[in-house]
Amino acid sequence: MSTINKTFLRILLAIACCIALAFSLLPQADAAMRADVVTGKVTLNGQVIDNKNAKYPLLSYSNITYFPMTYHLSRFMGVETDWNNASKSLNITAGGAQSAYVAEPGKAPRGSVSVTLPSYRISVNGALIDNKEATYPIFNYNGVTYFPLTFRYAYESFGWGYQWDAENGLRIDTTSAPARVPTEPNTGNAALDKALTILNSKYATGGKYHGMLEGGGKKTGFDAALDVSSTPDVTTVKFTAEPFPFFDNGVSYFANYYAVKGGFASDEQISISGNSPELGDVGYPIYAEVAVWAENSYIGKCFLDCQFAGARSKHITDAKRVSSSGSTETWELAVAFASDGFTGYTAELSIDTVKSIVTQIVIRTANYTLTMTPA
Repeated sequence: MSTINKTFLRILLAIACCIALAFSLLPQADAAMRADVVTGKVTLNGQVIDNKNAKYPLLSYSNITYFPMTYHLSRFMGVETDWNNASKSLNITAGGAQSAYVAEPGKAPRGSVSVTLPSYRISVNGALIDNKEATYPIFNYNGVTYFPLTFRYAYESFGWGYQWDAENGLRIDTTSAPARVPTEPNTGNAALDKALTILNSKYATGGKYHGMLEGGGKKTGFDAALDVSSTPDVTTVKFTAEPFPFFDNGVSYFANYYAVKGGFASDEQISISGNSPELGDVGYPIYAEVAVWAENSYIGKCFLDCQFAGARSKHITDAKRVSSSGSTETWELAVAFASDGFTGYTAELSIDTVKSIVTQIVIRTANYTLTMTPA
């Protein structure tokens, strides 16, 4: 082979390598997924869906039916979407106003179709989901977002009626879903509502605290934290302290707020965890097996109860602003909270209205005082 031909081949090889390298550096699309066009009977709010003649047909993925979140069908189902262009994220919630069914005719394909995972972040009921790792991910088809009608989403997250049998197929009833409840406090006092909004925001985001528990002849300082985690059906607030001063062998309190009951605007379900005395310090929390229904345990629950979103503001039976200087003010709240044989507590809330921060919370029961200062 001539020298010219060898040189030419080397040039071609170099160009090919550069092209291959360039393509390897490009962002790769998600792996293709396949979904099937639904052939079985599906009834949504009493309306049998004509899937053969639908522009955006119901699809099935891993034996779960998906519905297209078009403008008309979403409103028929009472589902709302909120697109945040700044963060490139989508939040999906139920419980919105429902409208009449509007058919969107077209010719649905047969068999399976190619679907893709969205590249943007997705939240359901305000909780960010790991869509790429989800067993039943939200996906896109034909330019429309498709949502999985799993039992967990339909029943546990949204409160929908959910039935399936071989004769009638899948039946979803969203008309029985609880209406979305307001989360803003409404005491009739604008200044108090502003203070409570600051408190509620601090509670919902969690954070670290320096604490002091006084009572029973003891005074105990500790470091504490509120950790907030959410799924589409429940938000859990975990209250930990070190050392834990509220009951022997204690580790933490948990408050669960369920989406179908109104989330933070609903009454929480509080539980406790600890290290079993019988097992010793096993290194992980289990539900405490000892009697902890005493006032020092109750006051810890009071701190976990101390937020007043929406209708929870009605738990405040009396309120007065006891001091005000510039942007700082302190409110004294009498709060009804029945648990463990006790009926309520007093909360002294100090805030900075300009910075919108909580500077201190002091909770008092008959014989104990709990002071919590954000770290």
